[in-house]
Amino acid sequence: MAGFKYTLLEVAKKCNNVSDVEELYSSGEYYRLFADNGALAGIVHRSDVLPLEEECVEQHKQQPVFVFDHKEKTIRFNKAYKTEPQRSAALAGVLNELRVKDKWPGLRKWRDELYPIYKGEANSPSAMVERASSYTLGIRAFGVHINGYVRPADDDGQLRMWISKRSATKQTWPGFLDNMVAGGISNGDGAFASVIKECEEEAGLSADFVAPRVRSAGTIQYLFSSKLGMKPETQYVYDIEMPADVIPRPSDGEVEEFYLLPIDKVLEKVRAGLFKPNCALCVIDFLIRHGIVTAENEPDYLEIIDNIHARLPFPGV
Repeated sequence: MAGFKYTLLEVAKKCNNVSDVEELYSSGEYYRLFADNGALAGIVHRSDVLPLEEECVEQHKQQPVFVFDHKEKTIRFNKAYKTEPQRSAALAGVLNELRVKDKWPGLRKWRDELYPIYKGEANSPSAMVERASSYTLGIRAFGVHINGYVRPADDDGQLRMWISKRSATKQTWPGFLDNMVAGGISNGDGAFASVIKECEEEAGLSADFVAPRVRSAGTIQYLFSSKLGMKPETQYVYDIEMPADVIPRPSDGEVEEFYLLPIDKVLEKVRAGLFKPNCALCVIDFLIRHGIVTAENEPDYLEIIDNIHARLPFPGV
């Protein structure tokens, strides 16, 4: 459409910007990270491997927590570390030193929050690692995104969406537009529990209000590459119909302001590149599910769908 900076397909591909992980491995630029049971768990750029290896050896000279094979370009857990707590403790020391020495830029966004390295076995991760390292290790992560919407008013017949503007002090994507509520799923939390928590923390919406109204609406998936590393993510998507008289309010400093916008204005801002990339993906998914973007009005319809539901080669449990 004329007048917009990006097509919807271009917006989708800004988030899902890796189409073939195997091509990356074949390029020689990336190492495969394996879980302790041999499952493929992550993808690490070769520029980040040397500082990781050096710190592993520095921390545990006789038994580094990772074993590196530079010919095969693989990173595996040392079998001497037999349990998740042992592996987690060893990695905590390594990652903290990489942070102190500023060897991994992604660790500048340290969260004091743990994410699992999944291996395909329920409730049995290989290790728990600092969330900020998930980019550089290229491990799969999960989150929740909640679309708040208001039914059409009689005057114009348009759906309206609640959109948030991220705080200027956010560690990632400050000042960009976001879904009404969104957040990562921390270790031990499920998707629905995360929805309840994030709605209260970010928008001041109580559990009693959210729980009976919010509806699961599937997932979006993408593989996002940036200067910080690789981000294979699954986002659980939820919709919540908001009464006209209920207004979300910034509660925890992560949101600067909320806006209630007609759906055509939301689409305009998506195509202007004003949304955080994965939040734009979630909005596009909402527009498709609600029949606003269709095969009849969007020439790239099927390719967009492919890019908001990408196949990820890493385990999710």
